[in-house]
Order: sequence, then structure tokens, then C-alpha cells
Amino acid sequence: MPEPRLSEKRAAALERCREAYAAAKSRLADIGFTCEGSLVERYTCCHNPNCRCADPTRRHGPYFQLSWKEGGRTISRILSTEQAALYREWVDNRRALEAVLEEMRDLSREAAEHLASEAGVGFVGPSRPRRSRRRTR
Repeated sequence: MPEPRLSEKRAAALERCREAYAAAKSRLADIGFTCEGSLVERYTCCHNPNCRCADPTRRHGPYFQLSWKEGGRTISRILSTEQAALYREWVDNRRALEAVLEEMRDLSREAAEHLASEAGVGFVGPSRPRRSRRRTR
């Protein structure tokens, strides 16, 4: 189905959406392996009053912990320093992937709103932003 003829203002806005979308797509190719979950660096106290960790600035650690959801439950695993370096990169890659996908969804919706408005019909779709989970870092 051919696109309706757009006003200059809407055509420019739609072209801007297309260019930004193409730029976002090209960034996807640069994203490496990904991993679900979060990586946390922890410092602990053994509660021995004679240990150095009695001073909060000299706790034991760092210990690295990877946590993720599986079957509605939180799973956590302790990682070595070497493993943590790999998983940190993979978790960061996943966050970058999600950010690019979110940007692509927003651009798609904006383009759809321009096209629907120019065609004289209202846009029907989910409201944006679609962020059902709280994002933490």
C-alpha cells in the first residue's frame, strides 16, 4: 500500500525518524554477547570483633555476584574477578541493546503517529513509554 502524500512538515519529521531509526539499527551491529541479570560488587563483614572488617571502610571483598530471574525466582551466583569482568561486559551489552530497542520503538511510534495523522485517522497503539519494570544500575 503506497504511503499517503505528506505535508512538508510531516515529511521532514518522518525523514528524521527514518534517519534516526537507521542510525539505531547500525548501532545494533556493534553490540556483542549479552547476559540477563545484574552484576553486583559486595563487601562483607564477618562480625568477628577482632577482624579488620569491624571497621566499615576495611570490609572483606570485593565479591562479585550475578543475579537473574528464572521461573519467578531470583538466582544468584558468586563469580571470580575474571568471570565478573566478562559478565560486566555482557550485562552492559544487554543494557545497551535494550536502550537501542527502546529508542527504535519510540521512533517507530512517532513515525506511525505522523503517518496516521496525515491520513486523517487516529493512531491506535500502546502508549509510550512502555516501561513496566523499574530500571536500576
